[in-house]
Amino acid sequence: MSEPNGLQSTANQPISFDEHGDLPFSMPFNEIKPSQISFYLQLDTRVGKRTCRQACAHCFYINQPEAANKSIDLVEGRRIMDGLTALGYRVFPMISDSLANNGEFLRLFGNTHNRDFRQEWDARETRTMERGDLWTSGAPLLDDNWAYYLAEAAKNGFGNVTITFHGVLDERLALLPENTYPIKGVFPGVRCVEVIARIHAFNEALSTDSTGGFEPSAEPLRINLGVTIGKHNHTRKHLLRYVEYFEKLGVSVVRFNAFHNHGGRLPELVLTKDEIAEWYRNLKWVHDNVPMSFQLGVDEDFGTSGIEVMEFPAHVGWCRAGRQLFAIVPDAPGDIEWNAVVRKEKIGSIAACVDAFKPIVGRLIRETSCDASTPRYYPEFFYDAIDALTQKRLDGTYTDGCFAGEMLQALRAVS
Repeated sequence: MSEPNGLQSTANQPISFDEHGDLPFSMPFNEIKPSQISFYLQLDTRVGKRTCRQACAHCFYINQPEAANKSIDLVEGRRIMDGLTALGYRVFPMISDSLANNGEFLRLFGNTHNRDFRQEWDARETRTMERGDLWTSGAPLLDDNWAYYLAEAAKNGFGNVTITFHGVLDERLALLPENTYPIKGVFPGVRCVEVIARIHAFNEALSTDSTGGFEPSAEPLRINLGVTIGKHNHTRKHLLRYVEYFEKLGVSVVRFNAFHNHGGRLPELVLTKDEIAEWYRNLKWVHDNVPMSFQLGVDEDFGTSGIEVMEFPAHVGWCRAGRQLFAIVPDAPGDIEWNAVVRKEKIGSIAACVDAFKPIVGRLIRETSCDASTPRYYPEFFYDAIDALTQKRLDGTYTDGCFAGEMLQALRAVS
């Protein structure tokens, strides 16, 4: 494919990006259609032994009080997703680990995704979007019944297993000792490598129909890795080592996200704007010069400092959170209206930034009527709060495409 500047793409797959919408900030929010709005439906934000079995120091589920330790019954969560989808919204159901509770999420939310991944100037869907994408810390796949989890995933339409890889490599491509990794409480890279080997073993068994219940021609599960980039691993040499290392591991996607100090616990790991710009240049250079069999991806949370080198569509990097993208977090039900005809309850909060879970710009309503067999679910937006956030992005109060850092810094200054 020819790029706008006349250069030819490399033989590598295009770098993927997150698609959150491209409507101008000047467009009034009340003119945006439901079909142009996405919700990250946070069904279970509990971490630890019952779910992901981790306590990552940087986890936004832990660090944001508005989102911490929240959950809703997954059966009702499925009804919520279906109800919002029927209204025209795009819904991405999320959970702290898709394999928790013996894989209940897999059976209820088969063939769903937790992000919208696109590529190239026409913003077409990546291969990841062809089949469902489950998220796991990786820890459940070290259990004795790990093959059961993978079989359930494949049976229910999931084609991608996404895991965050935590580790830094030395010049020999050996993982540095776990105790030197600056983000504590994570699933270590050496264990992630074991999990990757198990997924490959499952795929090999799948190809010979020895897992049971599958056709030999069934597609293998793809392995998608996420890598958090901060001061500890942001240089070109780090990136080159990751590419060489992951090539040997046989993964399908390596997607990078930026370290954010949302919880105020590790400020020393946050990249400066200049370092982010340099990171973009390095990513583009490596993509254009180093052959690799997997696809690279970049999270929109890197923002816009130097993003022009990536040659993405112009809207990429300018996150539409608070306009075309929102997070829904469960709340304990609270009555808004209750009479002989209808009961209207708030059962969730709607946040603008999907990582910082601030500001709150709406609520999720469950409405039960005496003449209806099932409740209906719909969002109520706080238009004044959305307009105030949009104004800050228009008047220069927030200058970066990912406004979370500037927003949280301002909130800390007045707290």
